[in-house]
Amino acid sequence: MSRKKTACPEHLNQLRSIMPELLSTLEKGREQDWYSFVWLEESRQCLSVSAITERTNESLDRGMVFRVYVNGKNFEKSTNILDPENIRLVAKKFRAELDAKFPNKEIAGYQPKSWKQELASNLDKEYVEQLPEDSTAESLIHFGVSYEDDPSKTTIASLKKLSSTFRSKLQRKAKSFMDTENESTMKGDPYEPLVEMAVMARQELRTNIFVDREKNMSQTLPISLVAATGISKSGKSCRATVGGLGGMEVTKFSLEDIEEVTQKTFKLTKAEKIEPGRYQVISGPDVTGVIAHEAFGHTQEGDTWMKGRSIAMNLHLSQTKVGNEQASIVNHANLFSMENKNHGSNGSYFFDHEGELGRVQTILDKGDLSTPMTDLTSSERLQVPRTANGKRESWRRPLMARQTNTYFTPGDKTFDEIIAMVKDGFLAQHAHGGMEDPKGGSLTAGTAYFEEIKDGVLTGKIFLGPSGGHIELSDPVFSMLDNIIAKTKSVNASHIPENKFGGCGKYHKELVSAGCGGPYILWDSVNCG
Repeated sequence: MSRKKTACPEHLNQLRSIMPELLSTLEKGREQDWYSFVWLEESRQCLSVSAITERTNESLDRGMVFRVYVNGKNFEKSTNILDPENIRLVAKKFRAELDAKFPNKEIAGYQPKSWKQELASNLDKEYVEQLPEDSTAESLIHFGVSYEDDPSKTTIASLKKLSSTFRSKLQRKAKSFMDTENESTMKGDPYEPLVEMAVMARQELRTNIFVDREKNMSQTLPISLVAATGISKSGKSCRATVGGLGGMEVTKFSLEDIEEVTQKTFKLTKAEKIEPGRYQVISGPDVTGVIAHEAFGHTQEGDTWMKGRSIAMNLHLSQTKVGNEQASIVNHANLFSMENKNHGSNGSYFFDHEGELGRVQTILDKGDLSTPMTDLTSSERLQVPRTANGKRESWRRPLMARQTNTYFTPGDKTFDEIIAMVKDGFLAQHAHGGMEDPKGGSLTAGTAYFEEIKDGVLTGKIFLGPSGGHIELSDPVFSMLDNIIAKTKSVNASHIPENKFGGCGKYHKELVSAGCGGPYILWDSVNCG
């Protein structure tokens, strides 16, 4: 099927045409000591849940943010009353407030990059291919995401049909497995039917328009997701989630995903419990990603450095090693393809919420920490390079330095080779949340269950945590990163491993999209319980 790229919605053209005027209102005459931008955001979301109780939801949210940066501080106004008369009035009142507060010339302000400067700094091909020749500040630039199924045509009805049909398929698969297993064993402990099989199908179509004195650009990002959960009578559950950046074609379940929510849900009802202790563990991309996110993801966010809440700042300045030669972590905002997939993760975008273009940044290189991921304010105050990590939950919420897609780099082993290296240990593939202590340097990463490995072979036996629930992997970050034995290699030409669909809550649980992933990693000794 031919692929197209998402276009900027035509109904936003009128608002976009006014945004340069609003920018002029904010900063005209103060360009040397103020820096301003105008941000327009639209989010359309459709959702369908097929379960015992079905529900659907459709929402549309749209708002505009006015930002002025003066003397290292941000001043903002926002509104969702977007008729031309109102937004012009908001901009004029905001300018009047700032003129009263800063009547005199201030120290030199931040100066944004032109398109010519951006192109001279190794801009990735995803940008270059969509940039017109000789782009200027007046050029209307749009960045679109590749898709097969047009996300602008997704409806509640189509998602309801998808979720309902897929739920029925999973129910049939689960019953078939249960009947076959019960018939073949003929023992006194048969599997009981699942009490629930729930399927959620969701798509969000985000469009952002950013205007400052050097750029007038937009991006339209379709984020598609299908998640299925099987629940047994005893309350055991298994979940599989598939999705990313693209149309609904990116939500296709593999046979392994289907078996996860059908067969594994049954098998967990008879799983043994592990004894708390230290074990060799292989983490799959899902769990590997959570470890990366919690290990030196949050500690490498610029605002965390700026507020003195991160152990990473002093470790970087003192050039202290925090892991072995295998410990390398990347944050990648503009991730549009990855392992075995021609689409990107849901944490990807062309530019952040302050108009900074996405680039790859290694935040941990063979145990050596780099400068942090930044937004404009933390970059300026810390005097470190600017990166595309200024994100906000929505136009209604504050902006801060946040992760995009955080992952461990690949190694040089195959999956079979890494399994063969384990004499007595476990495979952990399905994440179950995580937490970190940025100042103390410790983390915990959850996994739904363990799969046993004996003498280099997966035995098929699965284990739950000591209390019969999920299992926590917890250790000081430094000892954990020093315990990496081996990593699987990547077949992606750019050596980008799989990044799973994910999210992140920070401080007062400001929620944003954040992909996380990596290769399969063998850890020598992890505290599990």
